Order: sequence, then C-alpha cells, then structure tokens
Amino acid sequence: MSRLTMAAGASKTGWIATVGAGARLIDVYSGLEQQGFSIPAGSCPTVGIAGLALGGGIGVMDRLWGLTSDNIVGLEIVTAAGEIVRADAANNADLYWACRGGGGGNFGIVTEFRFSAFPLTATALFFATWPWEAARQLLPAWLEWAPAGPDELWSNCILGADPGAAHPYIRVGGVWAGSEASAQAQLNRLIAMAGPPSSQVVGQNAFEDAMYIEADCGGLSETECHLSGRYPGGTLPRAITVAKSDILNEPLSDAGVEAVLAGIERRQPEGGPGGVVLDSWGGAINRVAPGATAFVHRKALASAQYAAILSEGAHPEAIEGARNWMSNWYATLRPYMSGEAYQNYIDPALPNWEKAYYGANLARLRQVKGKWDPGDVFHFAQSIPLPAAKSEQVRISGTPTSWGSREEREASQLGHDHHRRKQDHRQGVHPGAVHQGKPRRGR
Repeated sequence: MSRLTMAAGASKTGWIATVGAGARLIDVYSGLEQQGFSIPAGSCPTVGIAGLALGGGIGVMDRLWGLTSDNIVGLEIVTAAGEIVRADAANNADLYWACRGGGGGNFGIVTEFRFSAFPLTATALFFATWPWEAARQLLPAWLEWAPAGPDELWSNCILGADPGAAHPYIRVGGVWAGSEASAQAQLNRLIAMAGPPSSQVVGQNAFEDAMYIEADCGGLSETECHLSGRYPGGTLPRAITVAKSDILNEPLSDAGVEAVLAGIERRQPEGGPGGVVLDSWGGAINRVAPGATAFVHRKALASAQYAAILSEGAHPEAIEGARNWMSNWYATLRPYMSGEAYQNYIDPALPNWEKAYYGANLARLRQVKGKWDPGDVFHFAQSIPLPAAKSEQVRISGTPTSWGSREEREASQLGHDHHRRKQDHRQGVHPGAVHQGKPRRGR
C-alpha cells in the first residue's frame, strides 16, 4: 500500500510515478527524490497521499504543476461491489473525473495512484517578518502580489496571536522554483508594496531539503518525520486543532481586512493561540476549467485556514475558549468571503457543506455516486449523497455495509489534511524563532 515506482509514460511530463495509497507524504517525497523526481503535494508530512489527492491537494509546487489531483493520470480502486477497477481518461472516465477532487472515501477504496511526475528542480526558500502595525498594509499587498506572480512562485502569509508577546505576529514564507537571486527579486516586489520587513532570509536549497523544511522536518530523518507513538522512531507530536477554512476568490475590501485582523487582535489578550494561514493559488491551478475535474475551485486567489492549535491534553476550558473565539471570528468574516471551502479541510460544523465543497459539480458527483455506490456503502457524515432516484433502491446484494468512516479514512483515504505541526524550521533557510501554537497548513 505504500510502494513507489517511476517509469516513462503518457503524462504531461513524460514520467509517471506509481504510488501505493497507504504512503505518507514524507515517504512519497523521499522515495521519489531518490529517483530524481517528485509530484506536487502538500506540506504536512504524516498526511496520506490518498486523502490528499482525492480531495484536491494544495502545496508549494501547485502553482507551477497543478493540484495533486490534477496530476492523477490513473488509479486502481475497489468498488462497493467488491470489484477492482482501473479509472483513467480511457477507462471508467466518470469515476476518474470524480476521484480528482470529489473527496476521499466517497466512491470506493483506492489502492494505487499513477501521477504525472516532474524532474527535480532548483529551489529557493524565503521567509520575512513584519511588525504587527504593518498588517493593514501587508495583507492586501500580499493578496495582490502572491496569486499574480509567476507560476514558479508560491507563498503563504501567516497572521496570528502570539501568546506571551505584546503583539500578534506576521510572517510571509515562500518557495521559488529557481535561483536564490530570482527568489530575492520576487520578495523585493512584495517589499516595495508592503514596506520593509523586520527580518528576511533567502537561500538556495536542494529540493528534498526544501520539502523537509516546509514540512517542519528540517534536521530530522525520514523515520523521525512521522507521528510519535504511531510509527516506530517517529518524533512528531499530535495536537488539538480548532479550525475552519475559506477560499478567497476576490481581494479583501478594507472592511474585510479589518475583520481578519480584528479577530486576531481580540485573541491576543486572551493568551491563547490562534490565527490564519493564507496559501497562494492561481497559476496552473486556475487554468483548469471548474468542471474539467471534480475540483471546482478554479478562480481563487488564496485559501484561508483559520486555526487555534493546542497541545494534546489541553484543559477543556482552553479548548472551549478557542472554539468560542473561532466561531465568533468566523461569523464576522462571512460578508467578505466567497462561501466556498476546501473539501480536504473537513469542517463538521459547516452549514451547506455540499455547496461549499463542490459547488456546481455536486450534481454530477451525485450521479457518479449513484452509479458506483448505489447502496451508499461508503457513507459518512459529509459523504457525497446519492441522487434522489437512487435513495430508495435496494443495496447491492453481498456488498459490505459496515466499512464506515474509520476504514474509509484510515485504510484508504489516510489523513484528510488535518495534521498540524510546530512552526520550527531546524535547518537550511528558516524563519527564526519557534512560536508554539501558531497555525499551520493542512493540505
């Protein structure tokens, strides 16, 4: 379930990586790097490739190469009828369409993926910080700069409460598929718009080192970059995360910027963690038509992941306080957001989640669900619903009815992009001081 092989084949790069559905991202990066290749994927090292790819998959190479799901050229899947089928452009094309962005666990259990892979490229990382008083200029500047940059540019903007400090913090990070000098030139464009940073670091990194740094595994071995207690030799801690998400299709108005920052400023005196990670979209992501795959979000500037991260074993009052703050902040942001949400950031409290995750593609997804899982075997709280005409049909005789969401998530669609990590970059170019509890990117 976690095997990795490379071969020449019909893809946009001429190379295909075959990846077992049980592989974790850190193992995918390491295994493919040894063969001189990679695929566009997320930054959270313990997330499973299946959950990431089936729901979209955003990461640092996506503006250049497209989403993880955009690079699926074929897959093998066990259906509700117990059959093993292949899905690609020439075989079971409806299932192939649905499995590129329709979310994990909806149509069957994927056992193998074939991805278009790209040769490793020169990579430079950059990090910069600004004082909080620059936030009202920096945030709109970043939203103008990052999504409109060259495809080789990816960036995030992190704003959050800083427990124990006088003010919240701002950090911009990024990956440039090219030279250090070109990365500095791109960062200088943002500085010209937002004003001088308090600090900045730019440096060249080998591709695998860059992926480890982005995964907060700089200085760790592949073995160590796994969850402690779940993987022999793993050292990464688990955490409690209170989170929600948005997709930004337009620049924020002045009032929208104020609403984002005001929520963080309300959290700061409470003494708890909490903030937002904005990841830049655009580029190759947005050149795919909304209906070409099941992933409908094709006009976004950025995604927003709001998070308050607490240590495992945090006091219930601290957790409840984070939930209350998050709920209130999220409510104040509704007038300024698109109403869309990233399906890999599963939100059990999200109203109208079907539309938020899938938009205009929902009706077609329901039809595919009705064809391949008419008995709704693969059912969980936010699974694709059957079309109305299928809801009264009898379950397929002999199909299992107790697979449920645990098997769907753990056996096949490992990790719906919910793992969060410390912001500690321990080697190579790094942002500096560690800030416990600051929000991180799920992918």
